[in-house]
Amino acid sequence: MADTDAGASGADMGRGAGSRSGSDSGTGGAGSARVGTNSPAALREVARIAEERGFGEARGVHVLGGGDVGCVSVGLALLLLIPGVGILIGPYGTVATTVAIALLAVAVALPFIAFRYEAHRDNRIPRLHVLDGGMIITHPTRITAYAWPQIRVVERVDSVAIGQGGSSQNFYRLQLFEVGGDVLCSMGQAFDTVTIVRLAIAGGARTS
Repeated sequence: MADTDAGASGADMGRGAGSRSGSDSGTGGAGSARVGTNSPAALREVARIAEERGFGEARGVHVLGGGDVGCVSVGLALLLLIPGVGILIGPYGTVATTVAIALLAVAVALPFIAFRYEAHRDNRIPRLHVLDGGMIITHPTRITAYAWPQIRVVERVDSVAIGQGGSSQNFYRLQLFEVGGDVLCSMGQAFDTVTIVRLAIAGGARTS
């Protein structure tokens, strides 16, 4: 799962480490897509799983991906607003006035549409819940839980060339793998990776 770099209720929880290292609480059925990752139902299920697994105190929630569409839309709206007002009050003809009105209409509607989209999208972006005893990831249609001994922590630094002068910039990434499996989530420097690594290692996560 990328940072974007990253689900029937407790019926599947009993599988535990017997069938796979992490437990998967699915919501199942046609209604599963409506559960979301940050809905009250999803948060109640996270709390239930954490208590059932004995994960202890919650230490943070990290949004795995997305971006601020709302702020981008406001900036774009301002770019449309300025020429729209300028054309509208200027000594231009009917066609120019029509164009100006169209620009102003888009400028007014764009933030509203974007924020509505953002609110809907927000509930579909995976979230990493970090606890003393493990981690829980909420996906749009399922919830997966892992005790720290079931996790392998990988810290890496990638060097990227900048410009033509031969200079480079280092980018830190934290990747959390299921032991013996694939990467579960990946995070960059914007996340509180220090706390995540500290909790993971203290809880028994592997580092190699």
